[in-house]
Parts: sequence; C-alpha cells; structure tokens
Amino acid sequence: MSSQTMIGDRLWDEILKAIVYTMPNQLFPLIKEVYGKEYPPDTPIKLLGTEHSTYLDDPESTPSSKLMDISLLIADTDYYHIECQMGNDRMMAIRMISYDLHYAIEHCMSKKLNADEIIIHFPRSMVLYPEQNHRIPDSLKCRVIFQDESQHLYRIPAVKIQSYSLREIHQKHLNLFIPYLLLRLKPRISSKRNPLTKKELTEFIDDIIVILQQDLINGYLTKQECSDYINLLTRASEHIFSHCPKYHKEVQHMTKPLIILPGMEIAELKASIAEKDSALAKKDSEIAELRAKLAALAFPPVSSQ
Repeated sequence: MSSQTMIGDRLWDEILKAIVYTMPNQLFPLIKEVYGKEYPPDTPIKLLGTEHSTYLDDPESTPSSKLMDISLLIADTDYYHIECQMGNDRMMAIRMISYDLHYAIEHCMSKKLNADEIIIHFPRSMVLYPEQNHRIPDSLKCRVIFQDESQHLYRIPAVKIQSYSLREIHQKHLNLFIPYLLLRLKPRISSKRNPLTKKELTEFIDDIIVILQQDLINGYLTKQECSDYINLLTRASEHIFSHCPKYHKEVQHMTKPLIILPGMEIAELKASIAEKDSALAKKDSEIAELRAKLAALAFPPVSSQ
C-alpha cells in the first residue's frame, strides 16, 4: 500500500505495523526502554490477532469487534499490546482498558488451581505518540473502583517519540522511531518566523542516515532492514511534505543511494523486462490482428449461390 492511499493519521499506524510485521525484532530495544526487559536477538515472536469480539461486553447486542494496532507474544510467555496515537485523546486510557480486557480474556485467562477462581493477566501495554505534544502525560491513568471499594490505578506508559534526541535514539538503537522523525520538522514548514531551510533538512537527513549506517555496520540492522527504514522514511516524507514538494525531492535525493540495493536492482530489472515483454506481446497481438484483416481483404470469402 503506497502512502498516497493512506489519508491522515492512518499512515503512522501503517508504518508501525509494517515495521512489526517485517522486522519484529526491532521491538526489542523499545521494550527494553519502556519495561527494562531484555530479550536475545533470536527470541521467538508470535504476532497475534488484533481483532477482538465485543460479544462478551453484551451478548444481546449486535456483534462487532475492537481493532487493536499491535498484539504479540514474545518467548512464548510475555504478552504485549502497542497502540500508535497521534492526538492527546483523554479517553485513550479507557480504550486501552477495553482493549486489554478483551486481550486478556482471549489470551491470558486461566483457572486458579484448587479454587473456584478465574485469573486474567493483562498484557504489558504502551502507547506511542509520534508527534510533539506537550500536553501528553508520561503515562495514561485510570483509577478503577470496584464494588467492594477496593481500587486499582491502571497505568499505561506513554512513549513520546519526539522527546528523544537523535543521540538517544542511536545509543538505545530505537530505530523504530526513525520513520517518525521528520514529524518534528512539520511545524517549521509553514513557519514565517523560523522557516525550515534546505541546509537544516539535509543535515537532519544526513544524521539519520549515519545512525542507520552505523547500526548496519555494527550488526544491529541487516541490509534489508536498513533499506526498509529508508523506504518508510521516504514515504513519511511524501506525506509530511505533500504541500512542499521541493523538500520531499531533497529527501528522495539523499536517500536514493541507500534504497537501491542489489536485490532491489534485480527486482527493478525484472519488473522492467516484464513490462517490456507485455508491451511486445501486445504489439504482436496487434500485428497478428492487422495481418488477419489484410488477408481477409486480399482473399474475400466466396459467397455460395
């Protein structure tokens, strides 16, 4: 799916999903940052379904579903739930409780041994905020008061991507943040007091490329993963600079050398050959049709008396 078909905030959700589905190991540095949990690089990751039935909410209501962004199982024991949120929605904590409850019922429910009691374990959850917003809290909170007056403070970490410097992203290998970094330049595009300059843009992109190249050299990224990040960065650029194409062209100019890897060159050549073969086949068909018409004109059918 191209970024041209993704309208508004949906692009940022799709970028997160693209990273998780194609290189899920890139979540490990993020999980370490948020929960302090480290996993070896070869730890198994199982992506789980993100659609959950609302039947348990009200069996009498019309069946519908809740659609989460990312849900996964790591090391066959640890459940995680990740959402990508653009605005500061005060009801996000409520939505997260709803998501996590359905998640827990489906994946993390068990009966306590020797007791008439059911246990559900909520997943480790977090919300990623790609855009700069000073009103976003450090965590989403909702105090739940039960019928016996006992209370529990439901708290979900809020990860504010733009609060991380490029140096921190590099040191912590949070490459997952890279496709979202151009969003920090967005307010400068139409600014009259402090407009974005070409020099600032090129220096910023150059710093990002250096991060990716160094992580590639040091084994934190494969060539394909490096290429994938560059592609996602250019898709983000196309969206952010949609009304300022000169900036997007500059990003394309700087990232193109990294995008073209041997495997991609072969794929592009194959696509070009296939396109030319199709065009030749069409021409052959047209020539055969013309020959048939010429033959019909030269030797018209003889009518029988």
